[in-house]
Parts: sequence; C-alpha cells; structure tokens
Amino acid sequence: MVISSLIANRQNSFNQLKETKMKKSILLWMVLLLSTSIYAQRGDNPVYWNSWEYSPKEGMRADFEKAAAKKTAMFNSSPENAIVTYRIITGPDTGNYFRVQGDKTAADYDMDRTREGKYWEDNVAKYVGNDKGHVRWQYLENGSHDPNPDDTSFSKYVSRTFYSVKPGKVTHFRRWMSRMSKVAEKRGWDGRSLYRLISGGNRNLFVWTAGFDTYKRAEDDSPEPDTTVRQDYNEMFGWGSWEEDRENFNASFEYWGVQRDLMQLVPEMSSGMMN
Repeated sequence: MVISSLIANRQNSFNQLKETKMKKSILLWMVLLLSTSIYAQRGDNPVYWNSWEYSPKEGMRADFEKAAAKKTAMFNSSPENAIVTYRIITGPDTGNYFRVQGDKTAADYDMDRTREGKYWEDNVAKYVGNDKGHVRWQYLENGSHDPNPDDTSFSKYVSRTFYSVKPGKVTHFRRWMSRMSKVAEKRGWDGRSLYRLISGGNRNLFVWTAGFDTYKRAEDDSPEPDTTVRQDYNEMFGWGSWEEDRENFNASFEYWGVQRDLMQLVPEMSSGMMN
C-alpha cells in the first residue's frame, strides 16, 4: 500500500512537471511569435537601394562612359528605373564608378530585367575591368534625417562613411545613429542617410551618406543654437546618455570598421541629366 502510494505520488509529480514544461514551451512560442509579428510590422514597406561599382579597363574609360551612358538613356529614362552615377574621387577606389538606383520595393525585384541585363553584357561589360557586383541596401529611416523631402535632386558631391559593426553590437550602433539623427533635426543640420547592406556582402555593413553641392558651404541665416550637441543629446535622451551611448558606439566597430570616401556626380551617365 505504501509502495503504491509512493508510485502514485511520483507519477503525479512527473505529470505536474511535464505540464509545467509544456506551459513554459507554449509561453515561449507565444513570445517568439509576438516578437516576429512586431518585427514584421516594423519592417513593413521597407525601401531598398541598388548599387553597382565598376572600374573600366586600362585605356577604355571613355568607351565605358559612352557605352554606360547609352545604356542608361535606353533603359533608365523614367523615374521608376532611373540610375544615377558617381565617380569615386578619394581613397583606394578612386576612379571607380558607383551607380545607384533608389526607392525600390520588394515587388521591384520580381520584374523581368533580362533584356536590360543582356544589353549591358553585350555592349558595356567588355569595357569593364572589375565589377564588384550588385549590392542591395535597405534605407533606414530611423537613423536618417531629410530636411527637404520634396527635393529629389542629387547632390554634386556625396561623402560616404562605411561602418563594419561587430556581431552583437548592432543595437549600440543603431541607437547612436538614430538618436544623432534626431539631434540633427533639432539643430537644423543638413540631410544625412543611413543604409544597411541586406544582400551582396557583410550583413553588418552600414553606410552613412551626406550630400553637398559646394565645398564652400553657404552661411546659415539662422543663428547657431546656444546649446552644444552634447547638451541637446542629454536633454533629449537623459542625463549621461551622451557619454554612455558614444562609448558603446565607438566600441561597436570591427578593428577595420570605419572607412570614408568622397564621390562626385557624373551627369552624362545619370538619368535625366544627359545632354
């Protein structure tokens, strides 16, 4: 009788433990599903940018420019498929051409561009010495600042800063960039854009861009704020947040993690700007 009672108690304990584990598993899956749902909502209607980078063969720069310009006029003449071309003018990739196509949705990648691609291969690729391939980027609104959203023109110069972020440190990087974009808005700074590589390379590669039309910046009519950037940051996000966030941001990069270059617009190879 005593043995039977012990067996029954052990069985009851086992059933209770099994039921508890099952409830915890169900709860965990509910949390995961909720997290996925929230992430999906945040990622609704993402905006993508395409980029290509080429260096022409030795002695064929003019041929490449002419052929790429002709292809652009034939296949990229509308706002929906426009391409803008920049020439890199500083750094190890000086002389390369960077072609960019912006404001794309996921549906754009379902379109058949076989004819356009074949024309490039048959008529332009023969002048290319090095092709770095097609790279897709996601525009990160939370980290960008656009004071003139109705202005769709492209800047004459674009400064690019590439950040290679350590695994597990993306949150620290994104927090600083997001908050600094809000500080930029408050202080009336020029526009800046943040992108993250989503296909064609390191997933933890980000690029921050800022455009301008002249090296001699125009004088701002509005007076400089009485507060410093640090004061604005701490006021907006909490006392001491500047020091903590900046330290985490600076510690988020790989050892080769920050690289910068400058590009200049090539109108004759860009949609809507060719003669």
